Amino acid sequence: MLTLHEAIAVVLREGAKTPRELADEINRRNLYRRKDGRPLPANQVSARIRAYGYLFERKERMIFLKRAL
Repeated sequence: MLTLHEAIAVVLREGAKTPRELADEINRRNLYRRKDGRPLPANQVSARIRAYGYLFERKERMIFLKRAL
């Protein structure tokens, strides 16, 4: 299982997405699992993107990968 920022990076290697699209794709592929077992929400993706600004870039609603892990 990947960390959330690793899972976001995996999905973003395919191209920019919104936080909702990222959460949906991460959940669909089962790349990351919350400790409580619930599906990953888009607001948790947004928070992680803000915390890892050196990895991700936000332009309007779209999230881009700045650099690969």
